[in-house]
Amino acid sequence: MSDPGKDYEVGYGRPPKHTQFKKGQSGNPKGRPKGSKNVDTMLRETLLRPVVITENGKRRKITALEAFFRQTLKSALEGDARASDKLLKLLPMLQNALEREAIETEAAAAEAARDDRPVLAALAAMMGGAVDDLFLANQLEASDD
Repeated sequence: MSDPGKDYEVGYGRPPKHTQFKKGQSGNPKGRPKGSKNVDTMLRETLLRPVVITENGKRRKITALEAFFRQTLKSALEGDARASDKLLKLLPMLQNALEREAIETEAAAAEAARDDRPVLAALAAMMGGAVDDLFLANQLEASDD
């Protein structure tokens, strides 16, 4: 077998061996330092850091984001138009979150009912009835209240 250095053909996408990075050598030695933070990380850490507030004479820890929302609400209630505008712009986000939460809750309830059906069937069989009889009895009790 011949010397591997002589068989290597230099060309497009095949730089000379002596100019290639050595094993363990970085191609970007002064690149991003380890542990440096991007904007998302800094924003998340800033908004989620705990701050101490005094409420009704008691000290409590809440996130800086929650403190910001509380202060904005307080300013809006005192008549600050800019604070009111900020809150009004946030209302659609709140509404979307509430709708998503309702959908997730409904889906979880449906899944729980589906999971409970075999257990209820076994219970009804032990009691000598059917699952639908149990549901009917439960609905009748609820309507009596």
